Amino acid sequence: MEGIDKNTFKQIFYDHWDAFKQTRPQFDHSDYNDTIQKMLDCGDPKKMGFVQYRCCSCGEIRRIAFTCKSCFCLSCAKVYTDRWADFIARRLMPGVTYRHVVLTMPEFLRLWFFRHPEWLSPLMRTGHACLKDILNTCTKDTLDIGNIIVLQTAGRSGHYNPHLHILMTAGGIDKKGRWKPVSYIPYKMMHRKWQYHLLEMLREHAADPAIDKDIDRAWTDYPKGFVAFLQEGDVPPGGKGLAHYLAKYVVSPPISVRRIENYDGKTVSYWYHDHKTGQIKHETLPALQFIGRMVQHILPKGFQRIRYYGLHGNVRYQKMREYLDDILPVGLPDDPRGYRVLGPKPFAQRFFESFGKDPMRCPKCGDMMCLELIYHPQYGILKEFPLLEDLPDEPEPIGATAQRTLHGTQRLVQISLPFL
Repeated sequence: MEGIDKNTFKQIFYDHWDAFKQTRPQFDHSDYNDTIQKMLDCGDPKKMGFVQYRCCSCGEIRRIAFTCKSCFCLSCAKVYTDRWADFIARRLMPGVTYRHVVLTMPEFLRLWFFRHPEWLSPLMRTGHACLKDILNTCTKDTLDIGNIIVLQTAGRSGHYNPHLHILMTAGGIDKKGRWKPVSYIPYKMMHRKWQYHLLEMLREHAADPAIDKDIDRAWTDYPKGFVAFLQEGDVPPGGKGLAHYLAKYVVSPPISVRRIENYDGKTVSYWYHDHKTGQIKHETLPALQFIGRMVQHILPKGFQRIRYYGLHGNVRYQKMREYLDDILPVGLPDDPRGYRVLGPKPFAQRFFESFGKDPMRCPKCGDMMCLELIYHPQYGILKEFPLLEDLPDEPEPIGATAQRTLHGTQRLVQISLPFL
């Protein structure tokens, strides 16, 4: 691990990205090039732009470069994850209990989604339809439920493994407009329901007759259904189950810095936790193969990795949130097994927690620094903030003499400025 840091991941792409595109021309596309270039330019003030602070006491200047804020960048991963966690927390309905569901598929079906990325959107819709079917079956009623569905394509080893992470409301609104909780979900039924819905989706969208063989194999090899993770038993009560883990897991890069063990310019070594054996496994790959394993998880431009269905649908979300506020009971107990998401931390706080220094204080004199300008590499200086302002002259006192040599000059005072 010696010498391995967040820049190691960048260095691998600096050294081999062009060679990789020559051997894999299908990846020489703007969807991949733009994402990689943003990651490589991240933190470079000349290419990304910067904000400039100045100390009004001694004149010291500090420039803070903009970052790419991409989930593919290891430097930005934590901030990106925290922001998504906060966003998801604000989308959850107060007073509603949520369950975390994971829907997976067999390995031999994953290749079809890799070849047909246009199937990923139907996959997410199928996840919602499946869970709605399950809750309707459990209650023998027609419920209007809410789901936040996030697509993840990376497995722990970095291989292509599309699966869905879902925050599902533990209940729904029945035909009479009342909230109907679901206190128990049969685990085995979920397996079979998910298998049925997924295979029917493949039959509907696949024009290649070769997929029929894999669909038949799925029914034969998995008589008990596909793997779906959900805690068996009663749904825990409470309204603060915000599932920070979900956001932190699904929007993270395919690999973290701590898992990269070595890079010698030609090969990359890393480790991962194998959930089948419960053991740590180590892999060493040629640099080009490692890059391929990472970039296969870059989604097409405009693809929404996180989507909202039912009660959480963007069109009706606010209306349903207000409606649930009126019909749900108040004073629900906290969910001890839930997760609480805190608000996003500002840059200065994150910097202080990492380095033990306040970035807004002048390194020379210790005074607070003031925002002076914002610079963009394409448009130049976007905005300048006056650090000093002129004050009007004070009225001349009666009987003043010519001995007042400073009369007519301008006094300069420091003003308070907003900080990023």
